[in-house]
Amino acid sequence: MQINTGDLIKGFRRAESTTSREHAGLAAAKHWGQIERLARRAMSAVNGVQSRMDVKVLTELTNAARCVASSDLIPSIPGPMPHPAPAHLPHTERQSARAVYFPTCINRIFGRDPDKPRTPSLPEAFVTLSARAGMPLWIPDDVRGLCCSTPWASKGLADGHQWMAEAICDALWRWTDHGSLPIVIDAASCTHGLLEDVAKHVDDSRRAQMEALSIRDSITWCRDLLPHLSANRKLETVALHPTCSTTHLGLNHDLKTIASFLADTTVVPVGTTCCGTAGDRGLLHPELVVSATRDEKAGLEASAAQAYLSANRTCEMGLRHATGQPYESFIFPLEELTRPA
Repeated sequence: MQINTGDLIKGFRRAESTTSREHAGLAAAKHWGQIERLARRAMSAVNGVQSRMDVKVLTELTNAARCVASSDLIPSIPGPMPHPAPAHLPHTERQSARAVYFPTCINRIFGRDPDKPRTPSLPEAFVTLSARAGMPLWIPDDVRGLCCSTPWASKGLADGHQWMAEAICDALWRWTDHGSLPIVIDAASCTHGLLEDVAKHVDDSRRAQMEALSIRDSITWCRDLLPHLSANRKLETVALHPTCSTTHLGLNHDLKTIASFLADTTVVPVGTTCCGTAGDRGLLHPELVVSATRDEKAGLEASAAQAYLSANRTCEMGLRHATGQPYESFIFPLEELTRPA
């Protein structure tokens, strides 16, 4: 008898997902907006502490708590944490918009690298950049509390996964006026989740709606902005980290095109593969990221760069902790280098 390993794994996750875990996962999905606010407050507290003392103090405190509780529940602080994202999203207009912009929850919680200025935030930079190129974006008023549903999928929480998948599907359909506008996503893993996962966990009607939507990642959106933008200067070298999701979605060529617009030389270090962050796993088990990026770090140390770029906030955080370099979205230098003189 042939045994399907994938089915065994799925069956094990279902068995492990107890009733109490399912209830907790569903409650988290339904109250995601409140969890976002709490997470931003926690980031503010962490940011305040690390600005006054060595981040190693926080690392030791969280490691002690993880020993008492669980390393799968309490995240570590293996290195400098980013600023909290601003509490308010930029104001935009629906009337002139060329696309709906859904700022992902990871970019609504985690702000910029601690060595960078707090502003502009990623949504602010993306909105400004798109308007500059004559392609304005509209952020709906009710994006907070909604998610691509990937966090629940990755943890095998079926009830929360289905609830959030249905909620985001309904919101996308409503925001885009039944698909009349494209929708742009600012984190590659979330784009991947919306394109590859959500439709599998909703009813036939919602599945048809998802298939009718035009969902675009910020990489392809910005690639199409390039002919309408002028760089006031170029960087000498940028280091680029294509993520698993950009690779899976076939976006790496477009990401490199954007990098070439920004700099004379683009470096993808030898050994660059999956960074090992995998959503929250990089904070729960930072040793995974250190191991996964060992060769990449050596490559980075061999050649200096003026900017370290990627396209997913949690991956950028993991890379910052493991390599020591301030990885951020490519959108930041693209907005900065195309500002009118």
